[in-house]
Amino acid sequence: MNKIERVETVLKGGKPDKIPALFWFHYNNKFDTKEMAEAHLKTYRETDVDIYKIQQEYIQILDTVIQKPEDWNKVKFPGLSSPVYQKLLDVVKRIADAAGHEAMVFQTMYGPLKTAVQSCGYDLMMLHAKEAPDLLFAAVMNIAEAQAEWAAGFVEAGAAGIFYCAQNSEPGRFTKTEFDKLVTAGDLPVLKAIENKGGRIILHICGEYDYEFKSTPEWYTDYPSTIVTWSVKDTGLSLKKGRELFTGKPIMGGINNKGNIVKGSEESIVDEVRNVIASVGTTEGFMLTADCSLQGEGISHEKIRVAVEASHAYPV
Repeated sequence: MNKIERVETVLKGGKPDKIPALFWFHYNNKFDTKEMAEAHLKTYRETDVDIYKIQQEYIQILDTVIQKPEDWNKVKFPGLSSPVYQKLLDVVKRIADAAGHEAMVFQTMYGPLKTAVQSCGYDLMMLHAKEAPDLLFAAVMNIAEAQAEWAAGFVEAGAAGIFYCAQNSEPGRFTKTEFDKLVTAGDLPVLKAIENKGGRIILHICGEYDYEFKSTPEWYTDYPSTIVTWSVKDTGLSLKKGRELFTGKPIMGGINNKGNIVKGSEESIVDEVRNVIASVGTTEGFMLTADCSLQGEGISHEKIRVAVEASHAYPV
């Protein structure tokens, strides 16, 4: 199998010839689009990962300064003419044109509420979520409408799908009712737009630093997705239990994103890879990845390649 066939097999729940692997980290957001695309391509070619995951580094700020709850009434998220969207689109096109025939390309996106947070910060968002949830909800839906267009545009430009960062489910941030109104309601239009364009969805469930990166995977079981990933170390939800939670859906994950793959020896990386794969119980519908983006001193293509080669060498 080539990389596309290998990943497609996993996404359909089948057994690949080798267990595909994916690891990612953040790039310099000062790069222009050519530099950004070249940095991604260098990573993929030097590590031999099985997916071209484009790490979104250009942030779209809301066109309204948020200070008081009423300001959410003014929020409009820029559409396809946004210079930021055009930069992101250019990176997708450059990578898809250069290497889309070799491996699937996935563009990273954050949900509407997280997009709002990137402009106003968590403290103010949480204050307004309590004081004026209806105003915040209306703004989230406005953002979702535009982001649905963005997502569809990425797929049209050559992305095989979207790596969707599903956030704000940290225990204690919202009740389930609040989460459904302020998070799920905004996520669903974007996810459905991806599906309507025939794109795949990597649903990446993750938490934020102020809640120790914890999250609540149980709140995402009804989300549209092709494959699901969450932080095993930060949630305590094992890969095997997670597969049961998501009723047999393909899953990915397992490697500590701050551990051996960043600061360990080659032997420790290989051992962790083997232990993670063995813990899943079946190699069908499984891809090896880290809990989240690699973090810490010592991130290197060489260590990532060790993990990828160990995954590819594991008997299926």
